[in-house]
Amino acid sequence: MNSENQTIQQILRFCQWVIASLWMYQGLIPKLIFQVQDEHYVWQQLNIAPSYIAWMISLSGLAEIIFGSLFLWIQHKYLHWLNIISLIGLLIVVLVIYPDKIYQAFNPVVMNIALASLSVISLWCIKALQNAKHG
Repeated sequence: MNSENQTIQQILRFCQWVIASLWMYQGLIPKLIFQVQDEHYVWQQLNIAPSYIAWMISLSGLAEIIFGSLFLWIQHKYLHWLNIISLIGLLIVVLVIYPDKIYQAFNPVVMNIALASLSVISLWCIKALQNAKHG
């Protein structure tokens, strides 16, 4: 593998590590460890029975940890497309439930765009590495 491809591979690994870390953090800290009030509110707005909300928060946290961990093991364009689509969907849900969040510090617009951008960069890296193999 030439120097340029090694650099592209390093960029891809870095992006995937950051994506994995952020998804796993989001699943672990606000959902599994602390179950923050905002998480409760989201499930309440989705008309989930109060007795199931803690379980739903925990399950969604576990799903985020599993999804994030996939980025540590899999370098595939479909995983990044799923990330981008998921982030857009989650952003829409948050904006419907919490419309005032878009102008607050550390808001989901900034977080989701940044995280999706890492997947766009990863997609470019994957394509460049595939082109280098075939060309």
